[in-house]
Amino acid sequence: MLTRRNLGKGSTAGLSVALAGSPFWPTAARAQAGSKTFVLAHGSWHGGWCWKKVADRLRAKGHAVYTPSYTGMGDRAHLLSKDITINTFAEDLVQVILSEELSDVILVGHSFGGVPISGAADRVPERIAHLVYLDSVLVESGRSAFSYYPSAEAEARIKAAEKATNGVAVPVPQQLPAVWGLGKEGDPDYDWARRRLSPHPLQTYTTALAFKGPVGNNLPSTYIHSTQPSHPVLEDSRKLVRSWSGWRWVDLAAPHDSMITHPDAVVELLLVT
Repeated sequence: MLTRRNLGKGSTAGLSVALAGSPFWPTAARAQAGSKTFVLAHGSWHGGWCWKKVADRLRAKGHAVYTPSYTGMGDRAHLLSKDITINTFAEDLVQVILSEELSDVILVGHSFGGVPISGAADRVPERIAHLVYLDSVLVESGRSAFSYYPSAEAEARIKAAEKATNGVAVPVPQQLPAVWGLGKEGDPDYDWARRRLSPHPLQTYTTALAFKGPVGNNLPSTYIHSTQPSHPVLEDSRKLVRSWSGWRWVDLAAPHDSMITHPDAVVELLLVT
């Protein structure tokens, strides 16, 4: 079940909004009338592969879809190095947009991917039509992602990186978090993801992004909150969104890795941006 909300400044719940007539939420008929361009950015330990179910569905409907992996992750895991920072990830997205000569991009960031899409929006706003934060991390200018993580979680990841890779990257969790919703070892989604996950460059968590404008750079922006269950690591990020005006809020009855577990629901939401 999907619940759409419009967040006013300082609102904690928001007001229900109708799709019809909204500049941010066109009707399904309008949304599918022409081809759209999507760039889908993944989160921690994942790669472009995690969007396969969503990308296949969008392409079958005639849309252009790009699913890059960041430097040092996914199909680019061989490029892992200690020099990778959050600016590297932001620039990865910028270069996909520029090199493919994309415009009117719907730029989607899942989980940690919310940080680099904000960086890309600050650098090439003229190429972007809408930002979608899918159960994402958000940071303010001059701060790092770990500034918004619970301190115990940040410390645990730093220690794990030091032990496993001398501080270069955070290793893949031995047991995938239940909040991802992938089940347990032996379940198809769990095993499919577990085989493909790769260590996450530590400095992308600890280095700061600097923005010239506000987060989202005044572009139309949507935050999708996965509610079943709600990810505790993202609570500070959700508080930020609730404090800003002009954003759209959607409650999605799905777990954190909804692009794997609930691809049809994710596609439905993306097609009405």
